[in-house]
Amino acid sequence: MRDLVVFGLFVFFLPMCLLRPWVGICAFSFLAYNRTQDLTWGFARGLPISQAVAIAMISGWLLFESRALVRNDRRVKAMIWLVVVIAISMFSNTVRWDFQGHRLQELGKVMFVAVLTSAFCVDRKRLRQICLVVAFGLGFYGVKNGLMWLIGSNTIAGPGGMLKDNNDFALAMVMNLPFLIYISNDVADMRNGRAIKWGMWGMAACTFLTIGATGSRGAFLATACTVGWMVMKTRYKLPALFAAVLLAIIGWFAAPTEYQERISSMFVSDTRKLDQSAKGRLVSWAVALNMIKANPGLGIGFNNMVHEYHKYTDGVDIPLGYDATMARVAHNSYLQIWAESGTFAYLIFMYILLSTILFMWRNGRRYNKDDDSGWAVHYCRALESSLIAFVVGATFLNRAHFDLVYQLVAVAAAIPAIVVYERARLPQARWGRSAARKATPRPAWSAGRPPAIGTDYR
Repeated sequence: MRDLVVFGLFVFFLPMCLLRPWVGICAFSFLAYNRTQDLTWGFARGLPISQAVAIAMISGWLLFESRALVRNDRRVKAMIWLVVVIAISMFSNTVRWDFQGHRLQELGKVMFVAVLTSAFCVDRKRLRQICLVVAFGLGFYGVKNGLMWLIGSNTIAGPGGMLKDNNDFALAMVMNLPFLIYISNDVADMRNGRAIKWGMWGMAACTFLTIGATGSRGAFLATACTVGWMVMKTRYKLPALFAAVLLAIIGWFAAPTEYQERISSMFVSDTRKLDQSAKGRLVSWAVALNMIKANPGLGIGFNNMVHEYHKYTDGVDIPLGYDATMARVAHNSYLQIWAESGTFAYLIFMYILLSTILFMWRNGRRYNKDDDSGWAVHYCRALESSLIAFVVGATFLNRAHFDLVYQLVAVAAAIPAIVVYERARLPQARWGRSAARKATPRPAWSAGRPPAIGTDYR
């Protein structure tokens, strides 16, 4: 039955992805985060649905909505340069094409979809749609796993792909929390808007349960930092802080003993008392630092750490009884991209993250003072808080090439142009077209059509 439903939806949406490429972007993104096919057990599980949607979407872009691909924004251009530098690093080292080629192609696809999302996200309606796709695509698993944990299930795992590992899955859940909370404030004008808003808050509550059920210590720290940041952003800081602390205390005492012990292990000062997972991370970080010292410019090659790991264990303090070659990954997104692709890639990666957070913070403050663009504050804060969750969680995970991060950066790059476009529409909505022509300067784009790429609005 599930296979028939998924196949039926695929047949229904595929022509729309061709005729309306924006629908294709939303469908492709939902499949990437929701992993809908992984919920089936029959013939639909093996269908190339994402590939078909991508082909239809690209064909529609070329045939029906031929917008320029690259938005005039430094962050979008930096994402393209990141792929170029990573490719140069890969080809300057030992190339294992059968192992690295597929991953490089996947990274290229991730960046292409992100750049195309930024080019197509041209108005408030589309901005809300892509944010709701992220919120509901990941929120489904927040509800599903949260309810399963409440009824006694001990198996909490991600749907598959990049979200298969429970730590990666937990990080995605933390990154989705700001979307469920902030975007719920901009659904009032939708049909059944009140029900949608309370449904998103219910999803957020279940997502908190799912994050705790994974037992991920990195996700615990990311959640604490993200919630703390969101409390600082609210108008009622003291009541929000009191509520957050009260809920944290209740949640701690209601949590299972195993979870309390696992979280408490993060604050052990004696490294000899750390568990195998924590010891492994310390060893992996030391090995990654050796790789960086030996190859600071272009690194050891994209995705080569798993093969080169054993060559850089000299001088690393390996705990008694621990197999140093067991990990073979950095367990840290920053060290991973620095060791594999070099200093140039690391600096570009950090610029993409930190500049986008600062960009959203500045724009959020600016729009908060303007009645005409106050709606954009919710999106700025959602993107800002979600990326902060990634910055914290990525310290303990190899998720430097997580597709959600780059799509959020691309959406953030589109917001200033969307605000300008929506402001230009306001006089027409208030006083009519003739008054609008007199009161509003002629925009740089044709009347009635959103800006294709336009200027870098800052």
